[in-house]
Amino acid sequence: MHKYLCGFLYMVICAIPSVSADTLRLKNDAPERYVVKKGDTLWDISSVYLQSPWKWPELWGMNEQIENPHLIYPGDVLKLEYGPDGQPRLLRSGQTLGATGEEEQGKKIVKLSPGKRIEYKNYEAINTLPLHLIAPYLSHEIILYEADYRDAPMVMGGETNTKNKVQGDLIYGSGALETLQMYGIYRPQKVYEMGGLLTGRTAHELILVGTARVIKRSDNDPEYPAKLTVLSSRREIRLGDKLIPLTDDKSLPARFSLRKPENKINANILAASSNVSHFSKLEVVIIDAGQQDGLQPGHVLAVQRQSPEVVMDEDTPQFSEDAGRFSRYFNQFDLVREFDMPYEQIGSMVVFKVYQGLSYALIVDASTDLKVGDEITLPH
Repeated sequence: MHKYLCGFLYMVICAIPSVSADTLRLKNDAPERYVVKKGDTLWDISSVYLQSPWKWPELWGMNEQIENPHLIYPGDVLKLEYGPDGQPRLLRSGQTLGATGEEEQGKKIVKLSPGKRIEYKNYEAINTLPLHLIAPYLSHEIILYEADYRDAPMVMGGETNTKNKVQGDLIYGSGALETLQMYGIYRPQKVYEMGGLLTGRTAHELILVGTARVIKRSDNDPEYPAKLTVLSSRREIRLGDKLIPLTDDKSLPARFSLRKPENKINANILAASSNVSHFSKLEVVIIDAGQQDGLQPGHVLAVQRQSPEVVMDEDTPQFSEDAGRFSRYFNQFDLVREFDMPYEQIGSMVVFKVYQGLSYALIVDASTDLKVGDEITLPH
C-alpha cells in the first residue's frame, strides 16, 4: 500500500508544471540531429532550433554535456533530447547517457552525464557571430565625441613634403604624445549628430589607417612637434590624421555571451555601414544607445516598426495614403485618429562594440527590409 501511495504522489508531482522555468519555444521544424559545418556560428545553430535564438544558453550553454559552447567544432553532431524537467537540451552524439530510454508524452527523457569529448584539431571552434563581418569594426574603427576629437593629437607633417606617408616614414605629431608609446593613426570618415538643438552631441567615427611609435619629443617645449616612425600603414597617412593611443580602446570583447539587456532600451538606428538607407541581415549598424543605457557587447536587441497608419475617412478605415486629403490633414492633429497601430518586431541585432551614447550592432535576423530610423527595443 505504501509503495502504491508513493508512486501516486510521484506521478502527481511530476504532472505539476514548473512555474520557475521559462519554457523554450522550439521551431516546428527543429531537427533531432544537426552536423556542425565550417562557417557555422552559435547564432546560426540556435536559429535552427529556437524561436528566440538569443536564449541559446538555456538550450545548450548551461548544459553540462557542452561545457563551453564556444568550443564546438565543425564535424560535431548535436542531437536534441529532453531532460527530466521536460526542457529541450542539445547533446553531442556519442555522449554517455544515464537514461533507460523511457517515454513520456512522446519525448525521450534522458539523464545528463559526462562523456568523452572528441576534438577536431584541423578546425577552429565556431564563433558566436560571423567575425569576418565585425572584425574591422572591432579593431579598426573608433568613436570620439567632439571635445575629444578636437583635442586629439594629429599628424602635422614629415621629414619630406610628400602628402601621403607610408610604413617606414618619419612623421611629426602635435599634442601630448608620450615617448615610446604606440599610437593608432585614424582618419575621420563619418559624423553623427545626436539629440536636440540644446542637448545634442556630435560623434566622429574614425578608421585606422596605420600605426606609429613616438621616438623623440621635447621635454622643454610641449608645443614642439614629436617625432614618430610609421610602423604600419593600411592606407596612405595624411596630414591631419588623428593620433590615438592604441591602449585607449578597451571596448574589444574577448567573447560574446548573448543575452537580453536588463534595462529597458529605447533607441533608433542612426546609420548603416554600407551608407544606404535600407538594408537587411548581416549589416553593421550604429544605434544611439550605449554604456549609459546599460548596453554591453553580446546584448540582443529587437528592431520594431509601427504598422501602416490607418485613418477614418467617412467612417471607413483607410490606409493613410488612400484616405482623402482632408482626412490626412486632420489626422496630423489627432482629430480623426481613433487608435494607434501596433508595433511589430521585424528584426534582431547583436551589440558587439559599445561607447558612451553609441553602439555598433550586427543585424542577425530580418523579416523585411530595415531602414535608418527604425526603433530599437528589447526582444520579445
